[in-house]
Amino acid sequence: MNFALRILATTALVGAALLSGAAPTGAVTRAACFRILHASPDAPNLDVYVNRTRVANNLAYTQFSARRWCIAATVVLVRAFSANADPNITPPLVSANVNLAIDRSYVIAIANRVQQLQVVALENPALPPAGQFSLRLAHLAVDVGGVDLAVTGGPVWLFNVVFPTAQTTTQPAGTYTLEVRQAGTPNVLLPLGTVTFRSRERQTVYVLAPSAAAAEQARTQGATAAPQFIIVPDR
Repeated sequence: MNFALRILATTALVGAALLSGAAPTGAVTRAACFRILHASPDAPNLDVYVNRTRVANNLAYTQFSARRWCIAATVVLVRAFSANADPNITPPLVSANVNLAIDRSYVIAIANRVQQLQVVALENPALPPAGQFSLRLAHLAVDVGGVDLAVTGGPVWLFNVVFPTAQTTTQPAGTYTLEVRQAGTPNVLLPLGTVTFRSRERQTVYVLAPSAAAAEQARTQGATAAPQFIIVPDR
């Protein structure tokens, strides 16, 4: 059997294994779990399929899938389509096999510009020790160079995070005022504000490109739109 047919066969066999993490069944005792993130600034709203299951419906830029999904498989086929497209007759905007690890959780981002879409799997950090928290910086802002994560007026926690990768730091629980800087410089790209992190908490700062509308508005004013960010718990 050739490679393409093996992929189709695998898709057919494991597609039924998808389930909601909120209501696992006894049939699946060990699984890899994930959410989907729309991280392409100029792509349309997306429907995303993992194997044959639609796991995100009409997802807009910067939005996560409404549900956390789990699957008893280590290789999955991720395909993104324009919202409401028929996947049986419409070619996907992007299609990629993704390697997952059992008992791990991920964010699977559809990133880059619409003509160069990428499927980026970011494994969530491990649970930090008591009294500490983990903070990941995920760089998904196409056309933005490397960035640092720093405490305002204090140390740099993460250095030269580049598109489309992520780095994680573990720090004592507490309240911090944070910023994202141009890598290796004091130039602040994004002030993140003051955030309180509890013991054993895990969060991610997603640095994203400005939306297509914001970029166009800035161009009409002879300026460059700044990147944007969201901070969300890992789960």
